[in-house]
Amino acid sequence: MYVTAKVDEPKCIGCKLCIVACPDPNVFTFLKHTKKVSVNVARCKGCGLCVSVCPKDALSVGNV
Repeated sequence: MYVTAKVDEPKCIGCKLCIVACPDPNVFTFLKHTKKVSVNVARCKGCGLCVSVCPKDALSVGNV
């Protein structure tokens, strides 16, 4: 098991603040067709910086 960020898609407004806050540029991807972000769980270290900047509480960090 490892810790990673998770996106609650209905809450995500596509503001991209998580992308800016994340120290690894390859963790988040903005999906143009849904206007949401997705998480590359293989790259995420579970630091939680994205959670702290999300204005809609659409992100959480937990075990996978």
